[in-house]
Amino acid sequence: MRKRRSLRFGIAFVLALMAQWVATATAAGTEITSQTGWLKVPIHGRQFRLALHVFRPFGAGPFPLVVINHGIPVSIADARHEKLGFTAASAWFAGQGYIVVVALRPGFGESDGPYLESSSGPCSNRDYVREGRETAVVESAIIQTAAQLPGVDPKRIIVVGQSAGGFGAIALGDAPPPGVLGIISFAGGRGGDDREHVCSGAQHLAQAAGAFGQANQVPQLWLYATNDHFFPPKVARLMFAAYQAGSKPAVRFIELPPFDGDGHKTLGHADPSVWANAVSSFLTEVRDSTPEEH
Repeated sequence: MRKRRSLRFGIAFVLALMAQWVATATAAGTEITSQTGWLKVPIHGRQFRLALHVFRPFGAGPFPLVVINHGIPVSIADARHEKLGFTAASAWFAGQGYIVVVALRPGFGESDGPYLESSSGPCSNRDYVREGRETAVVESAIIQTAAQLPGVDPKRIIVVGQSAGGFGAIALGDAPPPGVLGIISFAGGRGGDDREHVCSGAQHLAQAAGAFGQANQVPQLWLYATNDHFFPPKVARLMFAAYQAGSKPAVRFIELPPFDGDGHKTLGHADPSVWANAVSSFLTEVRDSTPEEH
């Protein structure tokens, strides 16, 4: 195991290290490093210390940035059991030449609290627009702080979200932080219960997605497994149609093959080869559509 000296960051509040770099290699043979630590993020006028995992390609950069946003458990009482995940997905993105940041949002795992994304009402009357925007505010703050990390190119950022993290990601599409070029939502949504039931109904959730899509500013890729029990294809396509109807930038939908007992876990647990081709194509399109600066 190769050990590397801890970096001294120019912005002291950004990252407090708690582990040394660990070298590894991706399936393609690209050597990367990974590190756990803390990201201090200002949200609503308060500094939150968030549990963090960073993956980097070797080299000085600057490298484009991927920020991966996690979901929310069915019972918020389980939020403190959340762990830093998406290791295989993060390694895949780092192998493509991206610095990857995964942070647990306030109220999750070892991150500071309180939880900032509470459900907006009873199951019969959820305000999904409000919920999506609350998550988007937190994700935007993490993105803007992560963009200041050493070696990051702040003008080339991809936002990735899973489940409620994906729903927050599509919500921030109408006011993306500077440098965001694209959004990738895996199994995005809110209000699912793992039994193919959505609080307040799928149409209500789709209406919220439609509200976000009207002002979307960045291209997006949505991916759902055929056996997603939180947001099955029928629900996912209803959301997608509503969002796409108002979006000027292109939004693409990909139906992934079934994974294990519940495809909702695809990003966190499936081998990246399941989605790599679709994501690679999207990343290439976003890169090629971005004017080079000279």
